Amino acid sequence: MKYRNPHIARALFWDAAILLALSAYELFVRLDASWGWAKGYFLSHIEAQTPIAVVMKYIPYHNVSVWAYMLACALLALWALFSRRTRRVCAMMLAPAAALTAIGFLLRLTIFGEVLRTLKLLPLAGFTALCLLHTVIRPPRRQETPIDTLPLRRHRRSQRRRAA
Repeated sequence: MKYRNPHIARALFWDAAILLALSAYELFVRLDASWGWAKGYFLSHIEAQTPIAVVMKYIPYHNVSVWAYMLACALLALWALFSRRTRRVCAMMLAPAAALTAIGFLLRLTIFGEVLRTLKLLPLAGFTALCLLHTVIRPPRRQETPIDTLPLRRHRRSQRRRAA
């Protein structure tokens, strides 16, 4: 199970690179956008001496789940980029990729609707499908030369040298 298909491994590499770029971009954009409301809430806490429990009540915690999801996608993509992408590694990556794909369709990731969310989840769904293909499809093995024919080749080569 340690062999790898170079075509699927290359496709996994590029799909992981796209997944890393999209998830890191989304994570940084969401963190940058959320910094404004967090700063405002905590400044109001300091200036108005509002209890911290009241401030914590208004923080949108659904964003934290999206941050964790994007971070998990980025970590999965990094794992795929820096691994050898063999069949065994793809079998290990299959469960987290399938779970992240399922969670991605359940989370509300974008404000632009279902079409854009589906387009954003395409690299993750493709990554899961490629991991499944790489795990299931066995690459063709190379034909090994029998050991008995090797001395004959040397013998023939030495005869050709003598004849010349």
